Amino acid sequence: MEENSQRLRLLKSRYRSQARIVYDILNTLYTEGMAPPTRLMYGARLPYDRLKKLLNQLLENELIEEIKINDHTYYRLTKKGAEALEELRRVKILLEQIGIRF
Repeated sequence: MEENSQRLRLLKSRYRSQARIVYDILNTLYTEGMAPPTRLMYGARLPYDRLKKLLNQLLENELIEEIKINDHTYYRLTKKGAEALEELRRVKILLEQIGIRF
C-alpha cells in the first residue's frame, strides 16, 4: 500500500499541465528571441512529437510564428504570444500564492 502511495506521489510530482508546457515554450521563446525546435524541446522538456503538436496549435492561434532560414526552421513569439505569456505568468503567480503548483 505504501509503495503505491509513493508511486502516485512521484507521478503527480512529474505531471505538468498543458498550460504549464505552453508557458515553458512561450517563456523559452521570450528568453531566446528566436529558437529552433531542439531548443524548445529542451526548454519545454518534451519529446519532438509532442512538441510538434503544440507548436502547430500555437501557430494556428498566432501565438508564435515560424521562420525559415537556409533550410532551418525557427520559431518566434508574436505580440499575441507575448500577451498570452504575460497572462500565464499572472495565473502562475496567483496559483502559487494560494499553494497550487502551476
